Amino acid sequence: MNTPRRINVQSGRQLEQVAHYSRALRVGDTVLQAGTTSLDRQGHVRGAGDAAAQVDAIMKIAAWSMGKAGGRLDDVVRNRMYVTDMRVGDEVARAVARHFRTARPAATLVQVSGLNRPEMLVEIELDAVDGAGAAATRISSGRPTEHEYAYSRAVRVGDRVFISGSTSLNAKGEVEAPGDMYRQTRTVMDTIFRALAEAGGAPGDLVYTKSYLTDLGQTDPYTRALVEALGDVRPVSTLLAIPALLRPEMLVEIEAEAIIGAAGSRRDIYTEHMREKPRGYARAVATGDLVHVSGCTSMSSKGEVQAPGDWAAQVDLAMDVIRGALGQAGASLDDVVRRRTFTVEGAKQNRAHGEGPTPFAKSHPASLGCRIAGLARPGLVVEIEVTAVKGAGANIEWIGPDAVDPLDAP
Repeated sequence: MNTPRRINVQSGRQLEQVAHYSRALRVGDTVLQAGTTSLDRQGHVRGAGDAAAQVDAIMKIAAWSMGKAGGRLDDVVRNRMYVTDMRVGDEVARAVARHFRTARPAATLVQVSGLNRPEMLVEIELDAVDGAGAAATRISSGRPTEHEYAYSRAVRVGDRVFISGSTSLNAKGEVEAPGDMYRQTRTVMDTIFRALAEAGGAPGDLVYTKSYLTDLGQTDPYTRALVEALGDVRPVSTLLAIPALLRPEMLVEIEAEAIIGAAGSRRDIYTEHMREKPRGYARAVATGDLVHVSGCTSMSSKGEVQAPGDWAAQVDLAMDVIRGALGQAGASLDDVVRRRTFTVEGAKQNRAHGEGPTPFAKSHPASLGCRIAGLARPGLVVEIEVTAVKGAGANIEWIGPDAVDPLDAP
């Protein structure tokens, strides 16, 4: 195993030190931008009430921090946009598109239930790969939104394929099967597999998925459709309930990633009773040095919710599951390069950042945290997913903030 080059970039915002994360992070040829809002170093939200202004501030921070790690916005292959009100979704998507007319990355746009401050309208996270601006293959499905919002249905760079959040929207701009979760999910998976095939991949190469549902009451038809579509393939998965997607008729959006050739080399990892497998996913998937871990909760291996309603206890239990999955894959928590924490709206965060166990105090991965509408089972209040690269916890190079906040730089 070769130790990948890792650089952690700090922007000087207080929460980075308290919650142990980096604003941007390089691992090998990949640069990850943490979930970023328009918050400045003094704790003020720039562009309050103006979604486009917040996007421009976010992109200014991202250009600075990714640049410190040797990355470029032109090499971005995926962007995720989390808005607090879908009424600003179109404005946000168009504002982001102005920065990505050349890159045209894979993209996801969803509404969440809340961000860190009530004035925050949008949070964005980005993935970039060195040289992708010139070398990536960009795949279009012909949907009108792809041209309007400057994104691609899928982006292939090297052996990696990044697939946009996909819905049942067809090439005519119509939502197929309104009200039917089963049919929408099958349509979404067909879209994902077509994009993957055009990128030169096969279903067995799919290693990662995240699904956003607007109605948890329809989880059963979603799961049935997903399992039927996947066949024997078991990517990692995170399932989140959210308030809304771009159109009110949309019930589900799924984003995905694949590694060409993974079908013959992947290692799928499960917990003790393998309760994940019949539900269409693996607890973790290891391909080479890369390890994706599904969203983890306080669910026991027997399917029981532990510590119902207790945020801090559930975080610790979820981290135990993550630690175990990484260990089976030959990685550790220090090797985690990105983490995402999803907390149910209204749940009390009963432990301050930095208190209790601090599993990322030494490594500071890129991070995202937001509020969502719900998780798969009542009583669950938090879910955490991570990505790790074996060896990435060793020899971290740290880059501190400039004297001037990027938002105040000329």
